[in-house]
Amino acid sequence: MAARSTTSKVRSSYRCTECGSTPPKWTGRCTECNAWGTIEEAGAVPVRTTAAGPVSSAALPIGQVDARIAASRPTNIDELDRVLGGGLVPGAVALLAGEPGVGKSTLLLDVAAKAASATHRTLYVTGEESASQVRLRADRIGALSPHLYLAAETDLAAVLGHIEQVNPALLVLDSVQTIASAQLDSAPGGPAQIREVTAALIRASKQRAMSTLLVGHVTKDGSIAGPRLLEHLVDVVLHFEGDRHARLRIIRGIKNRYGATDEVGCFELNDTGIIGLADPSGLFLTKREKPVPGTCLTVTLEGRRPLVAEVQALMVDSQIPSPRRTTSGLESPGSR
Repeated sequence: MAARSTTSKVRSSYRCTECGSTPPKWTGRCTECNAWGTIEEAGAVPVRTTAAGPVSSAALPIGQVDARIAASRPTNIDELDRVLGGGLVPGAVALLAGEPGVGKSTLLLDVAAKAASATHRTLYVTGEESASQVRLRADRIGALSPHLYLAAETDLAAVLGHIEQVNPALLVLDSVQTIASAQLDSAPGGPAQIREVTAALIRASKQRAMSTLLVGHVTKDGSIAGPRLLEHLVDVVLHFEGDRHARLRIIRGIKNRYGATDEVGCFELNDTGIIGLADPSGLFLTKREKPVPGTCLTVTLEGRRPLVAEVQALMVDSQIPSPRRTTSGLESPGSR
């Protein structure tokens, strides 16, 4: 049978000079970076159709596919494994997002050290700090392992080169917004750069059966910075939450192709690092020998996890005609 011939026609293409996105038509405002007047015509490009080609592996009946290859590997941190559904799946790419200072880098450095072994090496790539700064944090939290490799890079090609040399079973990249490809003219952290970096790391992860943990920044409204496509590309999306002035940190599963998304993990942040809390109710209770007026205990459900908390109602004298009611840690009645 003769191969199907390819046909081509010419159409105009457009490109955003700010972020590098390629919209199908001209618009006054870029839909990716929201910049005005940055869409320019890039010239006529041929549109080609793709003919059938050789396959990488033959299709098999689903019952004959070996599922043991994709069995999850524990991270040795129980609270994180609870949210992931047992651990990290080889070849899976997970995105951990959170506000600055919440403890993302500290948690993943601990994960990298505990998951490293003689048969499963770990590569930690930092684009925000120097290798010496990360080593100081590792000394403080006790995250040292002879099988944990550390590199400070901001170039995508260099990161891929480290992956070739180390051949890790787990890659931790902190953060995806700081890595850039020299093939693109846009600045690091732009939509085009994030797409290119994420796509390259996903290809490397799938080809090598390498688990990958990416750190992502968030915007002022709490959403993940960068194009919405980033959340669709990765396999797992986790949010790391917590008040900067409190000890409690919570990981929520927003997307998980290998497990449930209604599970949460609780951690306590202290001077020695992050510690998983199997029973975090102790942070919400005040130990007293006798009942105190104005306090009560309640059970709340966070995901599928029940938590016991103490609610306190305190009153003081007020000189204003309409006393003001304030709440801390609870939803205000007036916001409903």
